[in-house]
Amino acid sequence: MFINIKKRILAIAMVCAMLISSLPTTALATEVDYAHLVGNIASVKKPSVGGALQILNKSGVMTLCDSEGNPIQLRGMSTFGLQWTPGIINNNAFAALANDFDSNVIRLAMYVTETGYGTDAASMVANTKYIEDGIRFAQDNDMYVIVDWHVTTPGDPNAAEYSGAKDFFAKISAEFPNATNIIYELTNEPSSSSTSTSSGVTNDAAGWAMVKSYAEPIIKSLRDSGNKNLVIVGNPCWSQRPDLAADNPVVNSASNTIYTVHFYTGTHLPSADNSVRDDKNVMDNVRYALAHGGAVFASEWGTSESSGNNGPFLDNANAWLDFLNKNNISWCNWSLTNKNETSAAFTPFVMNKTAATDFDPGADQVWAIQELSI
Repeated sequence: MFINIKKRILAIAMVCAMLISSLPTTALATEVDYAHLVGNIASVKKPSVGGALQILNKSGVMTLCDSEGNPIQLRGMSTFGLQWTPGIINNNAFAALANDFDSNVIRLAMYVTETGYGTDAASMVANTKYIEDGIRFAQDNDMYVIVDWHVTTPGDPNAAEYSGAKDFFAKISAEFPNATNIIYELTNEPSSSSTSTSSGVTNDAAGWAMVKSYAEPIIKSLRDSGNKNLVIVGNPCWSQRPDLAADNPVVNSASNTIYTVHFYTGTHLPSADNSVRDDKNVMDNVRYALAHGGAVFASEWGTSESSGNNGPFLDNANAWLDFLNKNNISWCNWSLTNKNETSAAFTPFVMNKTAATDFDPGADQVWAIQELSI
């Protein structure tokens, strides 16, 4: 994704030359169109230019803006769960993302359960270090960075498993006070998934009220300590309902709070208007949120189905990208892993076929074409 075409043109020409004899004439007429991916380029700025982020009213829509009050769009990648892919936290990888991919943001997905941060004392120390090192690498390579408290199972962020959230965000914000490139994502994907300790979050106004009751004390703690950084808040149904948040915004919502939307282009199809609001018409939910005072950030999206498999559904992805660009909505694509699934950005290990891409691209700070998935 977001490959520097100038650096790739020779390699692409070589690949095309090898394939040209086997392609039918009709296939040769089809050219790759990157306009959807690279549109809206004037609003894409790195921290050295954009500075501290803020939410402002632009023509009646709450919009992410730079330090001077101009709209800004962040575009980049999300890591996979850092407890499984800690090797992505290295300077060569961050440099490749910043320069070759031309990303101006990276999302650090720190799972709390599933052998993540909250598993034991050693996991807490290790995952905190991944975040701290990731923040520094992002600063060194001029990228914004999202610190993602990755809620999956259980689906209720108020569950006992997540009780360390306030202390975690207090620690990171104290270590990097008001660092202009940091964004805090308080809860990844609240959902109705149930465990022995939690029944999850329902896909309705009551479910959003549960998320809101969790987020507000953390935001208050950050603001009371003087921290002004942008805060992203998840919402019910795996963060597909920013419309619910817009109807009942968090306290101080105008003070650098933005609601996320997550979507996968094989499951959540593009739509034409905001007449229907539910878990299938996610684009409509975003339209409704924007029309009712909610700022929106697509902190996770993929070109597969929501399972991470099948596809890629690139035509739907192009329609979504056009929608995000039109509305100046920032995004992070899922994900920087070599796991054998469609949503993975890197080539996986497949017996007798391919070797898994190394998370460190090497001293040239470029992943080769064959190391990247479709």
